[in-house]
Amino acid sequence: MKLNLKYAILFLISFNSTTYAQDALSNKEIINLQASKISQDIILAKINSTKCQFDLTAQGLIELRAGKVSDRVVKSMFIASPPTEIITNEEVIKLSNSDVSTTILKEKINKTAHKFDVDPNDLIKLKSAKVSDSVVKEMILNPKQGVTTPINTKATIPVGTTNVQPDPSISSVSQSSNNSQKKSNNDIIVTTVYEEVKNLKRIGDISASASKVFGKQEKLKNECCPHGI
Repeated sequence: MKLNLKYAILFLISFNSTTYAQDALSNKEIINLQASKISQDIILAKINSTKCQFDLTAQGLIELRAGKVSDRVVKSMFIASPPTEIITNEEVIKLSNSDVSTTILKEKINKTAHKFDVDPNDLIKLKSAKVSDSVVKEMILNPKQGVTTPINTKATIPVGTTNVQPDPSISSVSQSSNNSQKKSNNDIIVTTVYEEVKNLKRIGDISASASKVFGKQEKLKNECCPHGI
């Protein structure tokens, strides 16, 4: 009895795994349905009602074309299982050189993230590879889709700004200037009243206290320079 129960459990696990695998339609199942001459409407209904995981890369599309899967079905496959890769000029040339129709090639471009090189030299290469003009035009009008540029997270210094350490000598001069400014608030510098003390020859470091009130020129002169100049 225990042995039969063990086999029953293993059977259920195996059955569920197989069922899950069958739930996700792949290219192989679509090609098999086409080979079995199942009508397009039935195949489309199956695609629209089932979980799908299709290979719609350049190689996958070539295999679908070889399996005679119609463009209508392939378009439905793009909707049910959007491609996740990024295509470039190389994939376009590969598809163009295969039996894949221009309609499907354009569908591939529109439904897939891409980054095309469309400089003059690249356009010459596309022409040499016999890529149709309508496809090349599509590439020129939409050269980049679904591709993001990585953000540079490194710290940058904005243009016009620099991180300069303060110069000690400048700081000293600034401090001296501040001290002089404070002194000038308390003192009357002789140089500021030069027009009133015209007989003085030496000007610059002579000062008189602001607390004193001077009257005539002679008194100010004598107070500032008692020994004369």
